[in-house]
Amino acid sequence: MTDMAVLGCLALAALAVWISARFFRHPISPFSLFFGSWFTALAIYNLHWIEYVPIRRPAWTLMGLGCLGFALGWFLPYLFWNSRDLRPPELVGQQVSAERLRTVIVICFVLGAVGVAAFLAAVSSTVGLATYIEAPGGVREAMAKGGSVVEPLKAFDWLNVANVALCSFYLFALKRRSRLIWPILAFSVFALFLMEDRTHFFYAFSWTGFLLLHSMKVTLRKVMIVMAAGAAMLLTQFFLIAVWLGKVAENNPLLLEVANVQTGTIVLLSPYMYITESFPSLQVYMDSAPASTHGAMTFYPVFRVINMVDPTLEPPPIVGEFLNVPFESNTFTWLQQFYTDFGTAGVLVATWFVGLIVSFAYFHLLSTRSFYSAFVNGIFSYCCALSIFVNHFTQGPAWFFLASGFLISRWVSQPAASTRFAEEV
Repeated sequence: MTDMAVLGCLALAALAVWISARFFRHPISPFSLFFGSWFTALAIYNLHWIEYVPIRRPAWTLMGLGCLGFALGWFLPYLFWNSRDLRPPELVGQQVSAERLRTVIVICFVLGAVGVAAFLAAVSSTVGLATYIEAPGGVREAMAKGGSVVEPLKAFDWLNVANVALCSFYLFALKRRSRLIWPILAFSVFALFLMEDRTHFFYAFSWTGFLLLHSMKVTLRKVMIVMAAGAAMLLTQFFLIAVWLGKVAENNPLLLEVANVQTGTIVLLSPYMYITESFPSLQVYMDSAPASTHGAMTFYPVFRVINMVDPTLEPPPIVGEFLNVPFESNTFTWLQQFYTDFGTAGVLVATWFVGLIVSFAYFHLLSTRSFYSAFVNGIFSYCCALSIFVNHFTQGPAWFFLASGFLISRWVSQPAASTRFAEEV
């Protein structure tokens, strides 16, 4: 039965990729990333390498509603999309001024460097910079909720993430050579490691990959190579950070007690746990009967802004409390916030709305190939791919990138290129 469940989930993940390639004109779309990540993660979960708290009907129902809602929302814009409006991906680069984009990259680099300097100053004044070498895990612990280390200029730190995507677009999509951009790209990547946060690194490289895949002419073979190389890079980073911070299975006795693996595969237990723990965690979270937050989690960035004006309106914590599954976990899939805000029925509506927005953005990209549409599609693709963990759609970085990306695209875009293309056709 286990083998059939694994093979069935993998078959559904492959089907999502085929549907995307056949009907949505690209094998790597938000649709295939969403369903591909969910069914692949469920296939891995069904290997039962860890004896989790059992998932019961309430959590399975919620996950089913989430998939159904996203699918219903996705297909609505598709039904109204005219496939004759399909334009080549190279048009994205033709609509961008390389000189202006280089200026944006330099500005983001300067602001990002200021953010890194402010962060390192905060580390130095609290736990000390030597902690990076003597006890690197101490920096991350001090950054946790209620810790002594805070990011003074958090928005500037996230510009280093954006610069990885912008630099890569400049170098590979625009195919420009620059002795300036390569060092900036290297600095931006190094800054991600200093944060000791996998989210920053995954965000940067996933967003970059999705942006390039929809801004350049690629074959299925190239897509497979890029995806395989990207997965290998992220997995390597995962292991390096885990070893550096000491977050390996051998250092987690509670995890080893519930593990069903041979000694030789213990090294894979940590990534298995990160990929699968959110499913049983969702069940435990639902069992805890959380109090309704009435939209404050879904629209968390809005409540954060309001809090600056009215400090009495305190938004709920975006980072969940740890629950036992049986070891501690605080990732509950992207459904947790929708469920807490709106209940079970609200999950269907919320995921439908997200699917609608993501689908509209994707088919708008196919029809216009504007820089902003490619920029947004990269963000949404990342959010879809990591929806098995947390809800990046409702978090500040995505909203920040959507707003700043609009301003960037207005500055770097060359509308005349679209007109020239139409005249040539």
